[in-house]
Amino acid sequence: MSDHYSFTIEVYTDALVITGSYDLPLYRRVSDAINSRLHRFITLRDASVAPLWRPQQAEHVPQLLVDWSDSLLVATIAEPAPPPGFQAPSPPRDTQPMMFFTPTFALRADFYKRTDMELIVMLGEMTDDFVPLSGVTIYPLQGGTAFSRGFVCLNRHRVQALYAVGAQIAHAPLPALNPDVFVPIPVPVAPAPEEPVPTDEGSEPAAEP
Repeated sequence: MSDHYSFTIEVYTDALVITGSYDLPLYRRVSDAINSRLHRFITLRDASVAPLWRPQQAEHVPQLLVDWSDSLLVATIAEPAPPPGFQAPSPPRDTQPMMFFTPTFALRADFYKRTDMELIVMLGEMTDDFVPLSGVTIYPLQGGTAFSRGFVCLNRHRVQALYAVGAQIAHAPLPALNPDVFVPIPVPVAPAPEEPVPTDEGSEPAAEP
């Protein structure tokens, strides 16, 4: 049995793209490893770091520490085979195609939605820092060619907007008025014009005394 499991990952920040080997003593998904919050920095072997929009300027180093909390997303490029009999414990899930928007990328991906929970409830109760996604297409917002990754961990704190592709999000919250903040301005109503008092036809006006 191997004394570690080595994943090849890419880490994207607002300014950098970092690639390297990420070793885990126990087999688990990359998202589970970085969501464990045991360490703020992850160690990469045989790493490279480059400006996000100039990857040809990569610098190669034997070891690199990466602050995962500052990353936009972490993509798995290659992963080892799981040990025999491995089964990730999780509630039953379906996949829901979603669009996510961050300051740097837009992502179209399959989101793992629990079958026993509405999507809006699951999003609201999520506590993990990174959201696991599969079948991901990544669109750079500053232009350039879109690229695909099989598995991505998206930093939920960097998500600015999202929507379900081809579906409505049931029970999505509606904005509520705060009476302490919002005071409606009364609209002035013009008074109705006075109607003439009807008189009997043919009657003579009353003589003044």
